[in-house]
Amino acid sequence: MNKFVVIGAGPAGESAARVASKKGARVQLLEKENLGGLCLNRGCVPSKTLLAFGKKCFSLRQGITAKYFNGPKNLRQEFWREIGKEKDRVVQTLRDHLKKTFQLHKIEILSGSAEFISPQELKISSANGASSLLFDKAIVAVGSLPIFPPPFQEFQKDLLDSDRILELEELSQNWLVVGGGAVGSEYACLLHSLGCAVTLLELKEQLLPGEDPNISQVLRKSFEKRGIQVLTNTKAESLRKNGNRWDVHFSSGALGSFDQILVCVGRRPNGDSIHCEKAQIKISAKGVDVDATLCTSNPNVYAIGDVNGLSLLAHAGSVQGEIAALNALDLNSTKRYDAALIPRCLYTWPEVASVGMWLSEAKKLGFEVKSQRYFFEANARALAEDAAEGFLQIVSEKESGKILGAQMVGPHVTEIIHILSVAISQGLKRSQLREVVFAHPTLSEGIRTALEK
Repeated sequence: MNKFVVIGAGPAGESAARVASKKGARVQLLEKENLGGLCLNRGCVPSKTLLAFGKKCFSLRQGITAKYFNGPKNLRQEFWREIGKEKDRVVQTLRDHLKKTFQLHKIEILSGSAEFISPQELKISSANGASSLLFDKAIVAVGSLPIFPPPFQEFQKDLLDSDRILELEELSQNWLVVGGGAVGSEYACLLHSLGCAVTLLELKEQLLPGEDPNISQVLRKSFEKRGIQVLTNTKAESLRKNGNRWDVHFSSGALGSFDQILVCVGRRPNGDSIHCEKAQIKISAKGVDVDATLCTSNPNVYAIGDVNGLSLLAHAGSVQGEIAALNALDLNSTKRYDAALIPRCLYTWPEVASVGMWLSEAKKLGFEVKSQRYFFEANARALAEDAAEGFLQIVSEKESGKILGAQMVGPHVTEIIHILSVAISQGLKRSQLREVVFAHPTLSEGIRTALEK
């Protein structure tokens, strides 16, 4: 193969380029901004760095860090700027590491934006002008963009999204966070831990729509106990700028006034930016159409990550990158993407994590299921760390014992969930996982205790 092109250097594109290079392909990687894409520069990495500081502040509010929140405003702003510097340091360290990885694998990095001009040709636009690039195989990994629904779209340039909040120099006091999914819940948790007043608005009936309702309820109670106002089954009917504040009319009839509004209602695939139609690639509102091998309607082009709409998770994109690269390079390869093996994690406190089927989903699919729970209030490690909120739940087929899914809310569950990911990927039964010996005192020993019920 002469030319293997990857468009986009986020987790999905990086994975595809690295795997293709290892297989002997000549890889050219196109990126219009910074290496690492959304995840490294404006998503997972910077937000989780800030969240790590937020969690420390939450734990130490009565200690030395309290001066930043109970003292003069300038101290609180100084703290925000300092953790911003640490966020930038972490991002730059990982960018440098990524650059070295590309160099090690002899991947050629091209700077510029790309768009299709034919089924096997790209137009590359950069500061140096425009050029064309022919390819044998291409992988599209151009990510997604934030969504601003009504009535917020009219004021989009004046409102914050999950990208722009990272550039904020001053931390306002009173916030409306729109969207009770993963991103909105994480930022609500972070902002409140830094001393801000936070109202979290969700259009649907529960936080984390689609998640197990009992898991969502634990998170909501924890938020409300700490002082975060949670409004579910509610929408913003209208808003207007009133001096330096925003007046918002809610569907409940209530009126709120806020210093800042952060809109985190989701993201839309960015496939329309590369003129897929010129490459005979089918695309819909959900994203670039792909089959289970991640191939598009153009047999020489694959689409991975946010752009295909299958998942907005970085690790899902990375797995898709590996699968797409192997399938593109080997006509006999039939590797397929399996969404059931992708863990879903939320880095609030308490943390939330799940993998495989939800209980309601398994029942809808006709499984006769068994649900087994363990509450962290009975866990020695959780009590010792003063973090005993929540529980874990294991869903299995009642007769065969095959594990179908797991849901967790509590301390460090974003790490524990991978034990269940392994169990599902290997087709383990309840009895097999119950034979594993877990150390004591640990949080994960709750898995064995749950399975004994």
